[in-house]
Order: sequence, then structure tokens, then C-alpha cells
Amino acid sequence: MAQRKRYRLKAGRAGVFWISFILFVLIMLYRYVAPMPYRTVIWHEAQVNHLSPYLVAAVIRVESSYRPNAVSSKGAIGLMQLIPSTAKWASLKADNRRIQTAELFDPALNIHLGTWYLNQLLQSYAGNEVLGLAAYNAGSRNVRNWLSEGLLTPSATSAQKIPFPETKHFVHRVLFYKVLYHSLYGFFPPPSRHSSLWQALLP
Repeated sequence: MAQRKRYRLKAGRAGVFWISFILFVLIMLYRYVAPMPYRTVIWHEAQVNHLSPYLVAAVIRVESSYRPNAVSSKGAIGLMQLIPSTAKWASLKADNRRIQTAELFDPALNIHLGTWYLNQLLQSYAGNEVLGLAAYNAGSRNVRNWLSEGLLTPSATSAQKIPFPETKHFVHRVLFYKVLYHSLYGFFPPPSRHSSLWQALLP
């Protein structure tokens, strides 16, 4: 009987160790592979614009790695890497407001305009994420050309035939990170609920 009790204690300790180890690995994934700062803003803007918050989080991860001061060689600014002329047009259309380029470094405004713009693109392609993301990266004119040339179809499920390597890579990465974010964060309650578990585990 004593041996059985010792065995159960050892098995119990091993179980606690492995559970702790798995939690540690998950937290490392949250913090380093797929961080999600600004998650309250992401959830709110995704809901307002009828988008998956995991898609928005993935776009930000690929575009700027969550660096609000990021500026690309092409002049795209902020978390969602918005071209100033596009962002100013989006602000007029969405909010009837004129903005200054420097305002795009503000995370909340950048996510607000970026999600609105992404939603407009997805609506243009009947919700097709491959086409919408391709347009977000390469512009709607290029996507229209690829559709007319037969390189892409309105029901495209893969970016494999996109002729721009950068855009193809962008779409592949965003769709990969969307799945990863859903896998890592999908079992948590939305951040608007201010869950103590969420606040404790996430960066």
C-alpha cells in the first residue's frame, strides 16, 4: 500500500510538472511568437468592422511586429503600415475627418483606420481573404489585373499564383498567423470583459 501511495505521489508531481511546463511554453508563445498588445482596441475595431480579431492581429504582426513607430521604405506608417494618402482618404470616408500624417503613429487611430480599410477591401472581394489581403499589400489595381489575367479567381483560396513575391509571402504569413492567434488566444474571453486570467497570463 505504501508503495502505491508513493507511486501516486510521484505521478501527481510529474503531472503538475508537465502542466506547468506546457503553460510556460504557451506564455512564451504569447510573448515572443504572437504577442497581442492593444488587444482591447483590436477586439473593438474588429467587431465594429465585422472582421476577425485574429485576422487584424495577424496583419499587425506581419506588417509592423506591433511597433507603433514603424515606418517602411515606401512610407507606410504605424502598426498596420498605412500609406498616409490612403489613411487620409479612409479618415474622410469613415469619420469625415482630416488627419495629419503624424497622427498615424497613434496606435488606436492606426488600428481604427486600418481595420476600416481592410473591411472595405474584403467587401470588394465578397469577403475573400486572399484577395482582400493581396489588395491591402499590393493595391486593388494589381488585384484587378491578376483577376482579369486569370492568375487569381474570385474564389481563390491560395496566394500561390500571386506574381509579386512580397505580396504572396505577406498573404501566406497573415493567414498563418491568423490561425496561430486563434489557436493561442481563442480559448480566452474577449479582453473587454477584463478577465483576471487574461490579465495575468498575457503581456
